[in-house]
Amino acid sequence: MDKISVKLAQHPHDILVGYDVLGTFGNSLKRLNIGQSPYIITSTKIGRLYLDTLIRSLKSAGFHEVGAYVMPDGEKHKNLVQSHKILAKIAEFDNSQNKKLFIINLGGGVVGDLGGFVAATYHRGTPYVQVPTTLLAFVDCGVGGKVGVNLGKFKNCVGAFWHPKLVFADLSLLKTLSKRQFKSGLAEVIKYGISIDPDLLYYIEKNYMNILNLEKEYLFHISKTCYRIKVEIVEKDDTDTKDIRIVLNYGHTIGHAVESASKYSFTHGESVSIGMVCANDIAVKLGLLSKEDAERAEAILTKMNLPMHIKNCRIQDILESMRNDKKFVHGKNRFVLLQKIGKTVIREDIPVEIIQKVLKDRMAANL
Repeated sequence: MDKISVKLAQHPHDILVGYDVLGTFGNSLKRLNIGQSPYIITSTKIGRLYLDTLIRSLKSAGFHEVGAYVMPDGEKHKNLVQSHKILAKIAEFDNSQNKKLFIINLGGGVVGDLGGFVAATYHRGTPYVQVPTTLLAFVDCGVGGKVGVNLGKFKNCVGAFWHPKLVFADLSLLKTLSKRQFKSGLAEVIKYGISIDPDLLYYIEKNYMNILNLEKEYLFHISKTCYRIKVEIVEKDDTDTKDIRIVLNYGHTIGHAVESASKYSFTHGESVSIGMVCANDIAVKLGLLSKEDAERAEAILTKMNLPMHIKNCRIQDILESMRNDKKFVHGKNRFVLLQKIGKTVIREDIPVEIIQKVLKDRMAANL
């Protein structure tokens, strides 16, 4: 397996990237010496596919007492009610209160965020490991320590910084991912290319069919590149206080708002795709971005068949969701806008008239 080290003073850990290696997970975990009693958090679909394999790997490595909680699938379950249910089950499993317990999150972004939040809050911080199963989780969730849950329409409103002890990424798990969810993850990969790494964008443009066909070599390249980009940023701004990590929010200001306003009829990645083109429309209107670069960004999203127009929600609902977003500072909106491929700038207090016009133009009903 390939190893990427996350060099944080207080929370150093590794990201292991391999292919068809889930059966070796237990041995990789044993070397960490983080506990004796693993408790797995997973979702219905992923549990059906991989839970037994994971448990066998753990038991063959000497972890004989293994607990598991299978939560429902979907973003709507990433909430405090679900976290309370999981915490209660963990406490029941940990009935002696002196087990050396740790948590394993087996799943996509919802499981990773929610399971990380549970780990951060149980006994004021329990070690945990991420085993991502979606492309979105591979390249984004679990790296950087941001864990949390939604509070009604307020996305990721309740959370903490709590870094995993290990990220174990088996790219072969992507074979069982639906095409929609795989493309949803590609939106985050494309985000890195458009906003940070022009070489990555060029690689995606050149090899998009190989990527869509899940060819091993190309999955390795995009995953490891995105991991390295995010690790480099996180190492410079561990707790997101230096305005360095904000570049990772390109496409997310409107994206999160569309995701919430549509009641999650768009996936996270689909929402980010819409958010990126809307942000580019704003940047063009402000004279920050050339139409040529905006069209290049839109072209690769088109090739990946990602959405760029809004449906299933109203403009007013999107604006309200934006106002409730944590990226609003002192009542002012805050956007990461593209200046050119690979370069962004932060802009605050964009006139609401411009935002409304961009949203109206991107409404599917107006096509």
